Amino acid sequence: MIRGILKRWLIGTLAILVSQLSWWATGFAQGRPDIVWMRGGHGDSVNSVAFSPDGQYLASAGHYWNGSTWLGEIRLWRVADGSLVRTLTGHTSAVNAIAFSPDGQLLASGSRDRTIKLWRVSDGELVRTLTGHISDVNAVAFSPNGHYLVSGSLDYTVRLWRVSDGELVYTLTGHTNVVNSVAFSPDGHYLASGSRDNTIRLWRVSDGELVYILTGHTWYVSSVAFSPDGQLLASGSRDRTIKLWRVSDGELMRTLVGHRDGVNSVAFSPDGQYLASGGNYNDRTIKVWRVADDSLVRTIGHTSNVNAVAFSPDGQLLASASRDGTIKLWRVSDGTLIRNLTGHTGDVYSVTFSPDGQYLASGSWDRTIKLWRVSDGELVYTLTGHTDRVNSVVFSPDGQLLASAGADRTIKLWRVSDGELVHTLTGHTGGVNSVAFSPDGQFLASASGDGTINLMGTWRRHRVVRILSSFGGWRTARWCALMMRKRP
Repeated sequence: MIRGILKRWLIGTLAILVSQLSWWATGFAQGRPDIVWMRGGHGDSVNSVAFSPDGQYLASAGHYWNGSTWLGEIRLWRVADGSLVRTLTGHTSAVNAIAFSPDGQLLASGSRDRTIKLWRVSDGELVRTLTGHISDVNAVAFSPNGHYLVSGSLDYTVRLWRVSDGELVYTLTGHTNVVNSVAFSPDGHYLASGSRDNTIRLWRVSDGELVYILTGHTWYVSSVAFSPDGQLLASGSRDRTIKLWRVSDGELMRTLVGHRDGVNSVAFSPDGQYLASGGNYNDRTIKVWRVADDSLVRTIGHTSNVNAVAFSPDGQLLASASRDGTIKLWRVSDGTLIRNLTGHTGDVYSVTFSPDGQYLASGSWDRTIKLWRVSDGELVYTLTGHTDRVNSVVFSPDGQLLASAGADRTIKLWRVSDGELVHTLTGHTGGVNSVAFSPDGQFLASASGDGTINLMGTWRRHRVVRILSSFGGWRTARWCALMMRKRP
């Protein structure tokens, strides 16, 4: 039996699990959509949502007051028409996390009642209840092949369950403090966990064996990430360093030093050639490192907090947005600052590349969205219309539309070809913190501080479907960074 400790696993991963939403949006460019229907959601906060792999269902999890106590529930919605398929009950306290299996046949739920439940999606039947945790279950995630389920709990443990029979395969214990980050290797063979006990532990998923304890950090580990080929593991720590480990033998390849404050995040470029790291408040920089020799290519500096970073689709450029009101474009290969994009008069909080990499969009607290041509840094359009700060911008997968979310409680859809405002979507009673398109462009999602999630879609006549699910407060809605799961 393996030993490992996890406390509050996936407050960060919850942000990922919470954010698997999708929406229909392609028809917006062709005319003003009509709201076909609106559905009420949960009786109280929605703690997690998940989209089925085939896109047919959306699951939402939360809790409700039955007159004497709080009980957990999961609701399963049919995306095509927004109808409520069924409500899954059985948890005796709030449901904190849900996840579909990769084949979409099962739904897992983790609850404050200390249990995990596995439900059959086709008929809502409870397949089994997994018990063993002695405190709230905060997160659940299936392995890439769907054979295993991992759960994280406030009891400081990570547990690995076999999906086929619900058998507890391993309780991963050994960490002596909170686990801040976990990651599966790309092939699903390994699980890495980074903890406030200053260590990283590498576990073999097939047998739960603790493969290595990676030591060397002198303060807690905040982030772990595997390289795309699975050969390297990067760790970022509050000790101001990044460490690169060889997965095959746990060897520390090199310690990357340069940040003046803790390292909050690490991320590999899509081709695995570069590693980007983001520094804490007193550092305010992004550093790009060449993986081949672990050399620091360039420090991407701003004069204030770095709020957002984005790699271009081909991985050759890195964009950074700052509280200083600027966007900087860097060439990843040599760290050269290509250009400094100025024009915003307020904090820039969101940047995103168009799918073809030709344009960069930025959203700012100055209430505008700016569309820049990447090749020469030319400002193509300044899109105005929001009456409060712009929190999020995102391109549709085909690059024809740009969606923006504002603190003015609206979502605006812009046509990229001419900067025309196609439509303003209203209905939220609080600021909209995030929007996202599904990979196929058929769906659009918005999350708001008013406690709701809106799902919108177009049919052949471009009618909009909207599902409203009650959502728990500003902080929870802010966590919904709305990442899409691709359909097979």
